[in-house]
Amino acid sequence: MSDNLKITAHDPNAERIDQLGRSHSEKLQQQAKQLVSSLYMLVRSVKMYAPDNQIFDKPLEVLRTTISNIIAADGQLVLQAVKDSFYLNNMLVKMDYGSLDNVRSLIEEMKARKVGGFVLSKPASIDELRNFIWIFSEDHAEVAEDGLVGKKLVNIKVSKWKEIKEKIEDDAEEKVDRKKYAVTVYARAIVFMTEYIRRLRDGEKPPGLRPAQRTVQDLVDICFEQRTHFLGMTTMDAFDNYLAYHSVNTCLISIVFGSELGLTKAQLKELGFIALMHDVGMAKVDAAVVRKRGALTEKERKEVQLAPLHSIRDMLARGALSRSEILRLVTTMEHQEDYGTPVKDSRGNIQMIIPKSNLSVYAKILAIANTYDALTSKRPYRDAYGPEIALTLMWTEMRHKFDPELLKVFMKVMAIQPVRVLPPGQKRVSLG
Repeated sequence: MSDNLKITAHDPNAERIDQLGRSHSEKLQQQAKQLVSSLYMLVRSVKMYAPDNQIFDKPLEVLRTTISNIIAADGQLVLQAVKDSFYLNNMLVKMDYGSLDNVRSLIEEMKARKVGGFVLSKPASIDELRNFIWIFSEDHAEVAEDGLVGKKLVNIKVSKWKEIKEKIEDDAEEKVDRKKYAVTVYARAIVFMTEYIRRLRDGEKPPGLRPAQRTVQDLVDICFEQRTHFLGMTTMDAFDNYLAYHSVNTCLISIVFGSELGLTKAQLKELGFIALMHDVGMAKVDAAVVRKRGALTEKERKEVQLAPLHSIRDMLARGALSRSEILRLVTTMEHQEDYGTPVKDSRGNIQMIIPKSNLSVYAKILAIANTYDALTSKRPYRDAYGPEIALTLMWTEMRHKFDPELLKVFMKVMAIQPVRVLPPGQKRVSLG
């Protein structure tokens, strides 16, 4: 049986709307509104006419075209009813005020037949959609997985209603599975970075970057579902494998922080990959210098400061640079720069910051994430600072190194309340 179109059971307890969100797309919004409106008209009309009536020919063709357009643009169609709203491909469908009663009516019809939505991976035919509409034509004792008696579905699979207890148990199990998967992806990233760094240190050719890019994409996806647990994974570290853990932790923190700032998934993937690879140049620094317990000499300090250049050399060794690679190169250099010059009072307290240069948003985010993880990690010359102490240092002595407005948001993300946070309307940032 084909799985082109699957109908999912309605979930009356779906309260975790935050797990369904995705960035806004005006084009997809228009298509979603057309989809929901078409479904409402068809379900309403089927109360008066049989679906095989010619009156349905044109509306079904409109529905088929809308579905085809959505799949062509987004790769799939996943329509899900949640409480009194619809989500299309994880994006909330924002219906016009005058259409809200129609939406509620459609959802009630779906609830009555224990249908919560449907999924298509390929465009549906008119006959398939007509058979689907038959489900709403009258009160049926039960809708089987393959549709109604005499109106069997070929490319559609109907899911049965789940009792509340079953749903709660399934949700709990699914939550555990997502947490396990989050840890698995984190471990995969550590393994990749450990091998990448080892090869750089040994003068061998490093592995290709595609596995790392796929892993970062997984981390971005997980961030939208398990942000709390996801951020908690950054407490994992290993003293003898600091660079690999620091790279992955900085990647995780950057993704969560960027998500809070309103970056899209594509931007988060780009930012996450840059953060993951930003410090690989440290692999070229003498291990004795990296593990030194006392203060560094001037010569040793300069050797550490050359690490970003080693990272850039690693990028250039791969040949022609794409736009993303150029952005990675620039961000790797920029995040080392101080945000501004501190203006201090007679007691040495910073009163204000005078910006020195127009750093990119990626560089500003990376500077904060990189420093925070470094401060909260154990080093040869000191123990790890707690989150509160680390953020206090960043807000006081190191304040000139960071964009102060972004640092306030970061403190909020880390659940440490700053003096004041950004006012409403300034949360989303521009990459320009």
